[in-house]
Amino acid sequence: MKSVIDKGVLVDRDWPSSRNEFLWRVTFLNDSPPGGSDFKLKPFENLLTTKNGIGSVSVLTSLLVDGESFNTCSGNLIFPSYGGLVKGLEYYLRVTAINSKGYSIPTESLTSAAPVIVPGLPTGVSLDVISASELQILFGPPADNGGDTILDYLIEWSTLATFEDTASTTLEYLSGGSPFFKTIDGLNMGQKYYFRVSARNSQGLGIFQLSTPVFINPHEEPAPPMEVYLEITSDTTLTVGWEAPQSDGGDQITTYRIEWDTKASFTSPSFPPHKGYIDVEAVAHTSYTIELLSSAKVYFIRVFAINRAGAGIGLISSPLYASPLNKFPGMPYALFLSQGPVTTSIDVSWQYPLIPHHGIPCYGTKDMPQECPRSYGGGLFPLSNGGNDIVEYEVEYNERNDFGGSDGGRKVLTGTNYLLTNLTGGRIYYIRVLARNAIGSGAFCPSESVIASQ
Repeated sequence: MKSVIDKGVLVDRDWPSSRNEFLWRVTFLNDSPPGGSDFKLKPFENLLTTKNGIGSVSVLTSLLVDGESFNTCSGNLIFPSYGGLVKGLEYYLRVTAINSKGYSIPTESLTSAAPVIVPGLPTGVSLDVISASELQILFGPPADNGGDTILDYLIEWSTLATFEDTASTTLEYLSGGSPFFKTIDGLNMGQKYYFRVSARNSQGLGIFQLSTPVFINPHEEPAPPMEVYLEITSDTTLTVGWEAPQSDGGDQITTYRIEWDTKASFTSPSFPPHKGYIDVEAVAHTSYTIELLSSAKVYFIRVFAINRAGAGIGLISSPLYASPLNKFPGMPYALFLSQGPVTTSIDVSWQYPLIPHHGIPCYGTKDMPQECPRSYGGGLFPLSNGGNDIVEYEVEYNERNDFGGSDGGRKVLTGTNYLLTNLTGGRIYYIRVLARNAIGSGAFCPSESVIASQ
């Protein structure tokens, strides 16, 4: 049978009492077997007798102290369990054993240790554009290093805000001090990238800090506009139109800059209005009209596209230069036809020309043109009239859309509406209108058709 007292017992004895009794104490050094906390003790053999050899002396056993299983006295222990130590401060420890008789001599640790945790958030994480394929991230150390030296920083980036598809690099050279920076290359122009940074010490990585801005796209200055058109609008104005660049440089074009000068080098000593520039919103304008110019001067024009990286290369206009000059009017617009109030008639109405004769809006875009300026000093009408007042309109009507039929004619009038009469009831008529000033006739507006009333 295997003994369960493999660690032995500790025995001590008190001197005899006045009745010549002895007290023996036996301490079991083993933990109790399963199912209990005490060992039972009984004499194996009693040979004690009185001094005269008469009778045996009784031996009594009784439990003095309940048995107790103590926790192990080796291994790891978190101390103190409730915390309260200073992070990063070195502490020395010593261990003392204790029993009912008191404390043992302590054993001291050979080395010291400091309570440490993972670092806090890096500070001041910012992003900047270096080129169309490079971004630079800049940051400072955490306010809390966790009580330990920062070993390196993990820099992560992704095209997704959730960082599901992540690339990363590590910044290990820290001896130069903060702020720390890292240039990330090989990126795609115009693609949005999200960045975050976390610090690492001996305990591992801390919580990451997102960058400011949260994302940014590598970009560069835009390419020049595809085309720049220069047209004469009146004897004091030139109109410039342009086409968007082939490349926006990876970033939205926010403005266009129109620059003009009386020298092709754009370095003349001229003063405004004969020299200058203006920036217009890209979403609102693909054309611009320069005012207060002189018909005695020649003007050179160029246009730049601008995004957050700055202005790209300017493109010189075609033709290379122009001088202001009065021209014939633009086309009437908003032509509206309806059956007339009397039989065999058509009611025709239109509006004053909105776009000059050359077809480029003075301001705005082709889809949303804006009205031309008026002559300096309080002109009554927009300069889409070519710089001279419109003296009359000509209305042409015909049974064929090429205006080559025999049933048709022309009417000249000064207003902007007219009732055509004596037509063939029930017949479709095509109608168009042009404007005329002292210089000459503008182009017909696109024709519309309607059936003459019966």
